[in-house]
Amino acid sequence: MGVRWVGKLPANFDYGTEMDKQAGLLGTDTISAWAGHWVLGKTLVNTRFKPRFSVEYNYASGDRNPKDGSRGTFDQLYSTAHDKYGLADQVGWKNIRNVRAGVELKLAKKWGFTGRYDAWWLADLHDALYSAASTVVARNTAGTAGRFIGQELDSVLAYNFSKYLQVGGGFGHIFPGTFLNNTTPGESYNFPYASTTLVF
Repeated sequence: MGVRWVGKLPANFDYGTEMDKQAGLLGTDTISAWAGHWVLGKTLVNTRFKPRFSVEYNYASGDRNPKDGSRGTFDQLYSTAHDKYGLADQVGWKNIRNVRAGVELKLAKKWGFTGRYDAWWLADLHDALYSAASTVVARNTAGTAGRFIGQELDSVLAYNFSKYLQVGGGFGHIFPGTFLNNTTPGESYNFPYASTTLVF
C-alpha cells in the first residue's frame, strides 16, 4: 500500500512525498515494514543559472531480529534504486535513514550541472546495510558497530545534443562512517562514470 503526492507551492517552491506500507506473509514469517520519502525544493528563476536547491529525507525500516517470525526490512521492490541515495549506488532504500541536499544548475541552453550531498544512518542497528541492488554490503547482528554509515559527495555534468540524445559524466566519493569503519576495511570509495542516453 502506498501514496505519492507531488506539487508546487508559491514562491517557486516544490515538494514531493511518498509513503509505503508492506504487509503479508513470507513462509512462516509475517511482514511489517514501511518507508517514506520527503523532499522540498526551491528554484531561483530570476537569477543566473536558475538554480534549484533541495533538501530531502528518506527512511526505510529494518529488522531487529531475523529469527522472531516478523520481517521488518522494507523491500525496495525494484532491481535497482540508481542515484536515489547516492550516485555510487552503495546504499539502497532498505534499513536506512538518509539526508540529502542538492543543487541543480542550467549552465547554458544545453548544459546542466547537479551537485548532491548524502549522509546515511542505519534504521536498525541489528540489520544490514543494503546496496541500490538490494544486496548486503555489511552487517553486524549484535548491533555494536555503530549507526552512522557515512557520507557521499556527487557531481554530474550533462549535455543535451538534442531531445533524443544526452551525454554526461559524473563523480561520486564516499567517506566511510563509524559503521563502515567497524564492519569493512573502512576504505573510501570513488565512482567515476560516463553515460549516453538515447530517447526513442
